[in-house]
Parts: sequence; C-alpha cells; structure tokens
Amino acid sequence: MKIIAFHSYKGGTGKTHLSANLATVLAQKGFKTALLDLDFRGPNLQTLCGIDANITINDLLFDPDLTGEDILVSFESQYKIPLFAAFASTDFRKMGDIVRADKKQRQRSLKRILRLRDELSDSGFDYTIIDTSPGVQMESIDGLVISDATCLVLKADDFDISGTKSMVTQLYSLLDSINYVVLNRVVAETCPPEHGVWSKSDIELVNQFEKTITEEMRMRVLTSIPCFCEVAREGSRSVFSLDHPDHPFSHHIKELATRILEGF
Repeated sequence: MKIIAFHSYKGGTGKTHLSANLATVLAQKGFKTALLDLDFRGPNLQTLCGIDANITINDLLFDPDLTGEDILVSFESQYKIPLFAAFASTDFRKMGDIVRADKKQRQRSLKRILRLRDELSDSGFDYTIIDTSPGVQMESIDGLVISDATCLVLKADDFDISGTKSMVTQLYSLLDSINYVVLNRVVAETCPPEHGVWSKSDIELVNQFEKTITEEMRMRVLTSIPCFCEVAREGSRSVFSLDHPDHPFSHHIKELATRILEGF
C-alpha cells in the first residue's frame, strides 16, 4: 500500500478538495483507496462527502478498542468504485481534545495511526490519501511521517510562497518521503482558460513559474491546476470529479494521478 499526504503551509489552498478528488480518481481506476481526514483543527471532509459520521478518527485516537473497520465509511454501493473514507470529527469538544492532548496522548495517537495504517494495508488497500492540517501541527507531522509521498499544495501568492519556503527548509528535509509541489488555483492572463487550456503565452509563464518554484523549493512540481470558476462556484458541497468527470478540472486530477502513479 502507498500513502500520499496532502499538506500546505496555510489553509485555503484547496488541499482537502484535491485529496478527495485524487482518491476518487484512483478508485475509479480500480485501486482500493482510503481517504483519511487528519485535519483535526478544520475538518471539511464530512461536508464535502455529504456524510455525518458517527464514529471518527478522533474517537479512534482516544479509544484503544476501536479499529479501522469501525471508522471507515464505504462508498462502493453509492459510486460503484472501491472508495472508503474515515473522517475527523466536527464536534468542537473532540477537536479541543486533540489540541489539548499531552505528550503521552500524542504518543498513543501516533501508535494508533500507525496501527490504522497497518490495518488498511492488511485489508488490501492499494492507496491511502491523507488530508492533513496546514502548517506544522503535531497531528500533521504524524500524517507526513507515515506517508510515502507528500503533495505540498501551493497557491501562487507571495504570502504562501514565503511561508512554504520556510516550512520546506525546516520540516521537509527531515521527512523520509518523496516530496512534490502541486500548484493550485493558478491565475494566468487567460482566466479561466478556454476549454481548460491556457494560451501559448500563459503556458510560457506557468512553465517559468514552475521552474522557479522547483529551484527554490528543490521539489518537483507535479502539475499546475488553473483557477476554474465552476469549481469555486460549486464550493465544497460535493466531490467535483464525480459530478463532472469530463470537466477540465477532472482531467487535471487524472493527470495528477497518472504522475503520482509514475512516481512509484
């Protein structure tokens, strides 16, 4: 089983949306895929998937009797693909328990995340996609530590780039994983791009920007995804690539999946 974590320096980059759509595309390719929400401070995956989860990953971290089978929600019958998800709690009390956890509880939490990883592997999952909290929260680091690859989601603004460079220097050099950059919601001169395709001049600008990011971050840029009004307009009410499989955004996600698969 391969584990891919989506991470970012700050919120609002679209990492939850990308992780859910990538998990969906991998499942559509026939891979048994688990989507885990480890964004305990700002969980959005329940909203995106239209789920009100009774038992969450938060519960798993505090209850030694719970297993992966107790928290996984299957979408096989609904979407006819081998997609499963485990959600972070939206209960403020449970969110607070994570934030206030002492050192011993953090150690127990990491052990239970590692146990969950092993359970998923033993259950025949091909891929696990993790949506992490932004920044350098301990629970984010736990998700990064167990991952084989990390997709660092970056928006093309100075605040995000500056903070991300600092985080990469101090954190990512310590990770034993393949680390990539995914540029999301890229705004070029032709915005939105006609039929999802940038003009020749826009492609030159995006290629130059990717080159700059690669040199500064010392990480490969997997893909640059344009800013699509339709995606923003739909918000976080559903997994976009399920409802709009032929939209250019969905094709970008399929391209992202292909490049990640090639990386392994």
